[in-house]
Amino acid sequence: MNRRLPAFHDSLVVGYEVDCEARELRLHIRPPVSDAAREGVSTVVFAGVQGYHFEHDAFGNIVFDLESVPMEWFVTQNRSELDEFHRFGALGAWAADLDAAPAVLSGLGIQAFVLSASLGLTGWVLAKEASVRP
Repeated sequence: MNRRLPAFHDSLVVGYEVDCEARELRLHIRPPVSDAAREGVSTVVFAGVQGYHFEHDAFGNIVFDLESVPMEWFVTQNRSELDEFHRFGALGAWAADLDAAPAVLSGLGIQAFVLSASLGLTGWVLAKEASVRP
């Protein structure tokens, strides 16, 4: 089921983990100190992962946004990176033809999620769904 992710602006990424066999990625996010209404760490669980890439970990990462973006836009913006990853075997067969990839991925129910940062960790996840757990 596709649901809009909650706003994580100014929250802190405190870690992430990948389960390759289950094709699941968990992104652990703590609300900003100034947000007294929320406590603890939330986990965004990406299921059915087809690929991901994170970079610029500052070990004190502040989220600007975590959002689902249109697949066609995502592939266009990340074309050279996707091509390079595919050459090294990091992505599935869908990446062999990046012109067809948006339709193929969308047909499989895959969504593109982009993490942007005010400080530190940025990247993307291609997954069937994302859900938030307390």
